[in-house]
Amino acid sequence: MKESTGVSKIFRILKKNIRLLRSGAVDTIRKIEATAKKTGDVQVIRLSKQEKKNLKAKINEINALADNLQKDLIAEVKNNTTKLKTEIENLNRQRDAADSNSYLLEYKKKDLLLKTEELESAYDEISNKNKELMMQRLQIDRQAEELRVANTELRSKTESLLDQSDYLHEANETIANMVGRLELQNEEILRKNEELLNLNVEKNNLIGIVAHDLKSPLNQIKGLLSVVKLTGKVDEESAKYLEMMEQSAVRLNEMIAKILDVEAIESRQLNLKMERISISEILGSITSRYENDAAKKNIKIISQITNNVFAQADKGYAEQVLENLLSNAIKFSPFERNVFLNLTTHDDKTICEIKDQGPGLSEEDKKKLFGKYQKLSAKPTGNEISTGLGLSIVKKFVEAMNGEIWCESELGQGASFFVKFESK
Repeated sequence: MKESTGVSKIFRILKKNIRLLRSGAVDTIRKIEATAKKTGDVQVIRLSKQEKKNLKAKINEINALADNLQKDLIAEVKNNTTKLKTEIENLNRQRDAADSNSYLLEYKKKDLLLKTEELESAYDEISNKNKELMMQRLQIDRQAEELRVANTELRSKTESLLDQSDYLHEANETIANMVGRLELQNEEILRKNEELLNLNVEKNNLIGIVAHDLKSPLNQIKGLLSVVKLTGKVDEESAKYLEMMEQSAVRLNEMIAKILDVEAIESRQLNLKMERISISEILGSITSRYENDAAKKNIKIISQITNNVFAQADKGYAEQVLENLLSNAIKFSPFERNVFLNLTTHDDKTICEIKDQGPGLSEEDKKKLFGKYQKLSAKPTGNEISTGLGLSIVKKFVEAMNGEIWCESELGQGASFFVKFESK
């Protein structure tokens, strides 16, 4: 009963809609006809009539469809009603079965909720791990890029090193060949050096023998000259010549002594006696001895010697050093000039200065000033003899006594020689 009532209700609604549709169509046709009459357009009137016929045909079709639909719908409703009843019975049976399993389902539900929470937690952890992995992946990518750049640089450096290795290998072979040649040359040099040492020893022996052999006849000559002078049977002119001969013998003896001194220094055979000596007394004694030589050239020796000035040195060698420097100052000073002697102490040092008013020294002269057998541009002014050995011997003596010697001079302004000794 309820089903037929529901179907009837549906058909009533459907018929009502059809009536409304028909009424709307009639109104539409009327409006079209009114519009056509107003315009008087034959074409519009013809179209309106045709549209009216079409609408009536459509309405008839709708009515027919509605009747067919009503029949089909009633049949379908009956069929569906039967199916629904069957399904309701099946659902009732399933409901009974579901009630019996409700407790089990509830337990499963709780278990599923726990599993769900665990899955969510695991998902969160996996998400965090995934983020970490992404960050690590980015870091690895950066490191890979850095490694790629480093590898490129390494490859370039490797190629450069290989080139350098080839170059070094070639250079090493060249050096090895040069070393071989140098070893041969070194052997030759050693052989030549040994020959030179032997020759030098022979030379020193020869010089020593000649010097000593010369000193004996020279002393005899000096002795014979003294004897002749003492006889009183020599006229004035002969006496003059004898004096000149004696002076020449003395100078020759001095030259031999200097040669022997050089050889003694070079062979390290100096027998030094270092002691506390009075430099003031030594300078005073030397000044007295050279006053006559200075007077021959009208040279004044101006001394500024402080008394009681001492130094640690060998007395004999210190006297030779200062005597040589004063002799040179007189020897190279022009006539009617001055030679100055100054003696001072400073910071436990004793400093002696011997200054002349001679021609001074050029820069070239200064370079070879203390060399052995060196001839300088300055020449003695009174026909004195210079062997070129004096200053070289002086320097070696001073250094052997742990002292210092140097010269300050400008060309045309004279020269000052300084000797420094330890005063304590």
